[in-house]
Amino acid sequence: MPPRELPGFYFDAERNRYFPLTSRPPSSSGNNSPSVNLKPKVQDSKQFQPPRRRHALWTCPARETTSAGRTRETSAVRHLRLASTSRGCSESVRWPFVGGGQRICAFKTTSTRQFLGDAHGWLYSRVASLSSDLDSCDDMDRWTAWTPELSLAPHSEISALCTTSTRCVAVCFDVSTKICVQDAEVPDRTQLLHLPTVRDVRAASLQGRALVLGAADKAVLITDLDASNNAVRMLPTRSDVFTVAHQENLIYAGTRAGTVLRFDTRVNNSKGAQVLFESGGVAGRSSAVFAQPIHGGEQLVLGYMDGRLGTYDLRFARPAAQPVVTYAGHPSSLSCSGRLGLALDPSERFLFAAGADHRLRAWALNSGAPVVPPTGSGSPPPSPLPDNGDALHKINPFATLFTTPFVSLQVVDADDGPGQVLWACGGSEVWCWRLGL
Repeated sequence: MPPRELPGFYFDAERNRYFPLTSRPPSSSGNNSPSVNLKPKVQDSKQFQPPRRRHALWTCPARETTSAGRTRETSAVRHLRLASTSRGCSESVRWPFVGGGQRICAFKTTSTRQFLGDAHGWLYSRVASLSSDLDSCDDMDRWTAWTPELSLAPHSEISALCTTSTRCVAVCFDVSTKICVQDAEVPDRTQLLHLPTVRDVRAASLQGRALVLGAADKAVLITDLDASNNAVRMLPTRSDVFTVAHQENLIYAGTRAGTVLRFDTRVNNSKGAQVLFESGGVAGRSSAVFAQPIHGGEQLVLGYMDGRLGTYDLRFARPAAQPVVTYAGHPSSLSCSGRLGLALDPSERFLFAAGADHRLRAWALNSGAPVVPPTGSGSPPPSPLPDNGDALHKINPFATLFTTPFVSLQVVDADDGPGQVLWACGGSEVWCWRLGL
């Protein structure tokens, strides 16, 4: 007969007696009789699930998806706001000299000064008026009247303008290159440089005290504008240089032949430059007219005279490489000899381009999606502009047919708060828009 169950005791069959449960040996396994089990009852397996370890791989995708969703939403909102831009103003430049053929060839703006170069070799400037409203897209009166500074080369256009926080550099297009280096804060502090062996300068890039020129058959590097004897390095390209960009120790040059080259200023250039890309292929050869490195030098935005625009990956540069992003719809600039404005915004989100068809276009830099204005937002600007020179317009820059193509574009951060301002110049007209408003 099996032993009885007594609460708080267990039966030891070997010694044939009961003992308290508290005295039961931990390793004791000789209890063949039923005993009271004080362990808590385990729930049914269907009801009890051990807590799963929250591994990073489980949680990261959810966070990434949420972040990507927020990024996409932000990009979409920014895209729509840019497309709905409609607040801008314009002016017609009052040329101080009598004579025909005066037109804007180059333009640059800073927070306190603006510079303009014309087709007769004159450099103009103006300053921000301290007594005016800082809302630069509502009132051109923020800026004083244009003042002629100097004639760099009579009957030779100002082909390139560069500005930094400390200086402005103007270069003329001539058989003998002349350069004006002006202090950004003290206009009277001006230095003139002459490079008799350099001709046909079409582009320039200023970084600190170093200046790069795109000239006939070569790029030219002036290593220090402040030095008493300016060291000049010739960088042969075997083709006329139409565009240059300077980023730290690297110089990018786009040529008439369509070749895009890169020079490293830290090494001797006796072996020549590295050929990055060629414009050949199915589309045929075309001159490179725009080059700008982005994303810390990992990619290069290129523009060609036949209208092709694209972003190329510099990590996989080769002559036959194809762009990783293309920007469709930009018309050929052959009728304008490549002198059409192209610009990136300071945050490297959008690419802006002036077309030979007298229109402005923009694309998202990372995706190539075009900025499409809302239906019915187009309205022609007044033609001609009012006699007083200034006019406020409620027109969308991406839905308007302008009276002249723009040869210069520049996007800058607004001085009076968040946002950006687009400046566009062509003929005798200067336009600006507060983007997204």
